[in-house]
Amino acid sequence: MFRISHFQLYCILLLLVGPVAFLETPNILIIHLGCNAWLAAIGAIVPGILLAAMFQYIIKKSSQPFPLLLEEHLGKILGKILGFLYILAFLLASSFTLRLFVDFIVTNVLPQTPISVFIGVLLLVGFVAIKSGLENLARCCELVVILGLPFAFLIFLAAIIENWNPGNLLPFARMDLTSFSLGLSSCSYVLGKMLPVLSLAFFCPRQKKIRQVMLLVIFSYVALMLATTLATLMTLDTTMSNIATFPTFSTIRLLHIADFIQNIDIVFIGIWILGVFGSVSIPWFMACYTTQQLFALKDYRFLAAPSSLIIGVFSILMSKNIMELLAVSMHIIPLLYSFAFILLPFLLFLLTLFKAYPESETLAEPEAKAESSA
Repeated sequence: MFRISHFQLYCILLLLVGPVAFLETPNILIIHLGCNAWLAAIGAIVPGILLAAMFQYIIKKSSQPFPLLLEEHLGKILGKILGFLYILAFLLASSFTLRLFVDFIVTNVLPQTPISVFIGVLLLVGFVAIKSGLENLARCCELVVILGLPFAFLIFLAAIIENWNPGNLLPFARMDLTSFSLGLSSCSYVLGKMLPVLSLAFFCPRQKKIRQVMLLVIFSYVALMLATTLATLMTLDTTMSNIATFPTFSTIRLLHIADFIQNIDIVFIGIWILGVFGSVSIPWFMACYTTQQLFALKDYRFLAAPSSLIIGVFSILMSKNIMELLAVSMHIIPLLYSFAFILLPFLLFLLTLFKAYPESETLAEPEAKAESSA
């Protein structure tokens, strides 16, 4: 059976929601809300807490980990159909993250390098991580968060102090309800990617603490989005932020600390690549694990090789260039993620509201069942 600690679960969930949003969400918020984009980042706390409560309730009412809990609550046929759809959703999430990483590197760092090189390298690293098992993948995520999260907060705190200009945040709260709703949804739908907690929670001790872990992830995510958005607005203002393809990276590239610490963007890219490794590998693992559970296979690791080909092809076919990818990111990905990671779990949550608790079950029994299924 898999065994991970609560801190490792925190690191895994944070890498699911953090690295991609770290790069693109501030830009989307500024497009919708201008100088008030940071208000939507704060507002994401509310839907995040609701999502955490929803996932926790589903875990509490389930005796088996995802995807088997789909069959438990929906029946075998419908559960397997939805499980197969989730395999595609996880593969799509990995493919999109991989393609965003590749286009960012090609556009801003190594423009002469073929995208196939970056795709191949990251897929190779992810393949090795998945073959090594969930425990080793969790340790890698733990190391990435320990190194990357403090650096991210420090670098954007330095950007805010260096470019302190509160005037770029004015006029305050001058926005319409539609714009705020779009900004809030753009910042909040990402938190639905915590859905793998429906599986991972069964591999942690003391499931009652899972909600605290999710809340810590949400507050970390909101704090990161708030710091990133404020730093971007103060450094570039709304006009330059709308022009830049990746204003977060432009903010870091312009940062000079005390006129002698420069080229911080090099360190940022190195740390961010580690985060992208987690963002690609974890949904990839979930696709393999879900396939194993649905088809009652002995192991999931041999699925890493064929699924890597699917992810690679998906990432190449996803768009022709960076502009198409940004359009997909703004208009298509939010809808797909919201449907798969928020709407369907919400319908499952409504169903479990009317499902009676088995009186004989305790929190220890789901862990035993998870052990037999793993």
